[in-house]
Amino acid sequence: MPKATHSAEYLLNQLGELSHELSSRSLQGQGHFDKPLQIVNNVMGFHVGVLYKIANAIENDLILEVVGVCSSEHQRPDLEEGSKICLDINNPPAEFINEVMAFKRRSVSAVNVPGWGCDIVGSIYMPESLGHGYLLAGDFFGEESDIQTYEVRACEVMCNMLSAVLMKAQFEKLASIDGLTGLMNSRAIREAFEKAFQRQKRKNSGLGAVVLADIDFFKKINDQYGHIQGDSVLQEVGMLFDSFTRKHLDVAGRYGGEEFLLIYEDSDARQVLSIVERLRQSIAGHPFKKIGPSGNPIHGESLPVTMSFGVARLQYDGVTSSKELLAIADAALYQSKEDGRNRVTLGQALASAN
Repeated sequence: MPKATHSAEYLLNQLGELSHELSSRSLQGQGHFDKPLQIVNNVMGFHVGVLYKIANAIENDLILEVVGVCSSEHQRPDLEEGSKICLDINNPPAEFINEVMAFKRRSVSAVNVPGWGCDIVGSIYMPESLGHGYLLAGDFFGEESDIQTYEVRACEVMCNMLSAVLMKAQFEKLASIDGLTGLMNSRAIREAFEKAFQRQKRKNSGLGAVVLADIDFFKKINDQYGHIQGDSVLQEVGMLFDSFTRKHLDVAGRYGGEEFLLIYEDSDARQVLSIVERLRQSIAGHPFKKIGPSGNPIHGESLPVTMSFGVARLQYDGVTSSKELLAIADAALYQSKEDGRNRVTLGQALASAN
């Protein structure tokens, strides 16, 4: 049975819809791959549409991860989402010839593969510094896939669109991420705090808190062990903060130097104090890597690190600006330092409003 396809005009209209969708939707997540997979499967007439993530390329090995499969039936059990495929770039199996060729050429490869094996594969290119990119593929199970020139061009256009969207998303992410800790950078976390403060003013829910945190005796760590050790501590603190950040609920960022800012919008003060106390304990009990003179971790040795925290509610009678609110959190942080460090303090002015 020949491959069922739509006209070039219809395919062109679908590409127009894809362009509009990619330009109007959020750049986060992988939803921007849904429409291209549907076009491969439903419009171009392939039995299976496949999206591979190029997990790695090491010497002669190409490692692909299956991250999306579009099919009316489960027709390629070898392509389970999440499964990984290791291919020899110089001598790939016949059913994966197009995947390897598309990767090597950074373009579309459309060699007919009878039976199992994708008959068209396009490269969604990304610079290596941003990741290795993706492959968009289609498999027709008949003897002759009968791929038209306009379908090859359509695949090329889709891959170029997706490449541009992915690179834009990555560059936007890099612009807001602190390269050392992996958390929001100072500009991004300050903007997030201002937005959270304004939202709470409008909602008037009484929920939410902001937390200022500071690494205790960080200057001594730098002075005694060097800046490589200091950077290592900052990296591990960033990792711990991220592990205690509830996705889509909380926000954490590096406020500056060894100071961090956390924002909890939909939690009451008691809940925030509980979360931050667990974070404080986790940091105090964490074996931070001790860096030797060579710049490498010393096996079996660790460095004790603690942090102090100041908490302020996002909403408080008489507070009219985010600067005032931050001053309350800063005063609470200072109180934690004065009381011996390695503790969490709720700002006195806010506590009196209970």
